[in-house]
Amino acid sequence: EEIEETVFQQPNKPLGEALVHARVSNLQDVGQALRAQTKLKGVNKQQVESTVRVGTHRLDKLVDMVGEMVIAYSMIAQDDIVAKSHNHALQKKVTQTGKIVRELQDLSMSMRMIPLKATFQKMARLVRDVCRKVGKNVNLVTEGEETEIDRNLVDFLNDPLVHMVRNSVDHGIESPEERIKSGKSPVGTIKLSAYHSGGNVVMEISDDGKGLNKDLILKKAVERNLIEKGKILTDREIFNLIFEPGFSTAETVTDVSGRGVGMDVVRKNIETLRGQIEITSEPGKGSVFKIFLPLTLAIIDGMVIRVANETYVLPTESIIRSIKPDPKDISTVFNEGKVLSIQGRLIPLFKLSDLYDIDLKGKNDDLSLIVIVEDDSSQAGIIIDELVGRQQVVVKSLGESMRGIPGISGGAIMPNGRVGLIIDVGGLVRMVHEGIDSLKQNEPANDKKMRAPN
Repeated sequence: EEIEETVFQQPNKPLGEALVHARVSNLQDVGQALRAQTKLKGVNKQQVESTVRVGTHRLDKLVDMVGEMVIAYSMIAQDDIVAKSHNHALQKKVTQTGKIVRELQDLSMSMRMIPLKATFQKMARLVRDVCRKVGKNVNLVTEGEETEIDRNLVDFLNDPLVHMVRNSVDHGIESPEERIKSGKSPVGTIKLSAYHSGGNVVMEISDDGKGLNKDLILKKAVERNLIEKGKILTDREIFNLIFEPGFSTAETVTDVSGRGVGMDVVRKNIETLRGQIEITSEPGKGSVFKIFLPLTLAIIDGMVIRVANETYVLPTESIIRSIKPDPKDISTVFNEGKVLSIQGRLIPLFKLSDLYDIDLKGKNDDLSLIVIVEDDSSQAGIIIDELVGRQQVVVKSLGESMRGIPGISGGAIMPNGRVGLIIDVGGLVRMVHEGIDSLKQNEPANDKKMRAPN
């Protein structure tokens, strides 16, 4: 037993060395040690065989098929014959099937999750390369490398991260001389961290540099006619100006930055992933770019809503509440639109029919129900006719011809076989606050409105 224990405690050490260390010399003990080593090899072989390498295309196919199963189950569970049945045995079987489908869905999605470690390691190399080009000293600190995310998200996430890390080194971190004058260490610090929060993965890129120059951003925005001179903006609105196409505060163009290409693409790529990005910055102390991404792109928890005869899906994590408003709480501000007064706050209201071609024929123009949604601390109220119910939906691409429709992130097959459009709450809230008229100017000239496909 002592000899077996010696072999098992030192599995990677040559057998002869282990026996010398244990002072084993007689042939009987050596034979026992050889048998123990053979036994150890068998254990190791079993451990190796407990994992199987599977091609990513097979995993993607599995997730797709599970998605189809979710759709099929929803159709069965919400079929009138099943939903209104008083057969308790049938209802029990349907419920049990739903539980199995959800467990299979969770399992298949977890198989496609990978840690962010490899992505973070790429950023470390990037920081070293950029530092050599710009003559700065920067230390990259990483946290949450083992945070897992859908493999498909990682593929799309690389370019936005590269651009933001490069910007942090080139724009955010000062030169060693400037840092010493400011009483800082000559070596700057960029921190790249990731963690789970609710149904999202949150990634933060922070630096201890000079922060964003609000006055310079405003000056450049006025020069490019993005805003009127003297207009009062919040910090968030000022910082968001850097996401405008072609915007740059750099005085000179280098091979690292200054071309005004990048941050608008960063936001567009993140929004394509149904994500959000927000900025906080303090002069002389640095900036933080925070990215919120869904755990997966394949299946979401949604609230199905109805407007006239059309069906839409709202991601549940964006919904604050739904209310049946009192008419006295509704008012019109500056003839620009209706607002809801609730708990001392004015929330702009929005009709989907103002943007999409929804047939309201024969429908009274009333405010029957309002769903309040939130994005990046900004809220808006969507006027709807009915809350159909909460359900998991499989996200489907709408194809090239319908890609980029404002306020729409995808489609979903509903239990009745029709297509429901998935609302991009972030885009929708911005549409409300920027004004529907200004938004429509950015739509394709020949396709101003869109009807949900049958």
